[in-house]
Amino acid sequence: MILSSQIIKQQAHLCGFGICGIAKQKQLTLEKERFKKSISQNLHAQKSYLERDIDKRFHPELLLDNCKSVVVCGFNYNIGNIIRQPEERLKISKYAQIKDYHIFVKEKLEKLAKNLQEIYGVFKYKTTVDSSVISEKSWAVQAGIGYYGKNGVIQTPLGSFVFFGTLLIAEEADSYDAPNQNSCKNCSKCITACPTNAIVAPYQIDCKRCISHITLDKKETDFSDIAKYGWIVGCDECQIICPNNTHAPVNEDAVALKAPFFDNKNEILTNLSPDSFELFFKDTAIYKLKYEGLKRRVECSL
Repeated sequence: MILSSQIIKQQAHLCGFGICGIAKQKQLTLEKERFKKSISQNLHAQKSYLERDIDKRFHPELLLDNCKSVVVCGFNYNIGNIIRQPEERLKISKYAQIKDYHIFVKEKLEKLAKNLQEIYGVFKYKTTVDSSVISEKSWAVQAGIGYYGKNGVIQTPLGSFVFFGTLLIAEEADSYDAPNQNSCKNCSKCITACPTNAIVAPYQIDCKRCISHITLDKKETDFSDIAKYGWIVGCDECQIICPNNTHAPVNEDAVALKAPFFDNKNEILTNLSPDSFELFFKDTAIYKLKYEGLKRRVECSL
């Protein structure tokens, strides 16, 4: 069976994805070596899960037997308000201001797979949204829908506020997209804008310094060193300054997914209780930090 790449992309858009590309399954040797190098340099802050199953990150056939095609879909989560406000306290990254993407992007990928099976018949597939070890960023580049920014974030025609998921298929497509060869060229605004100098070199992020990594680490308890920057969940500084996001389109589908705390964020956070945490954050990625974790982050920043 050979699937039409045009039909795959049409169905992806019907499922709510703003961008879709298709790569032929292969082993990404160069990307794997770069990843291993960052591990050896301890840029991953000794996060042990990143050291496991490295081969699977860059070889889809190890995740799905007889995998032939890697469909990469992107959901634009830009809800607007891209304004740089360094003095603001209790800042939350855009990705966490809407409902948990792990859930709704996964649902969209499953719908895409089912729609394609209605057209072509049953085939083997696997969907991933941070749910397996596959390097979704690397495959987004291979599928032609974006390129690595110097801040390690994938830059797409929709900007960089994009969630990625993959649909691994054990069938060939009739055509594949070429890897994206674009780059940030001479721009280094993200490097300059990083409050903690976590971008130690273009495309190299030191997780031990990165505000986003620190605030999202469920085991982290000390936020005193970064409290002055005001970010309590994630950090968007390097994306806010990025020229690629200057005219990035707002996605009304993402706006419709805004979390319940969105409109009264500061009041809710400063008066946080176990009950209000359950009420306002249960359906968001913030819920993984648990009440005590979010409360600790708020208290450090006030």
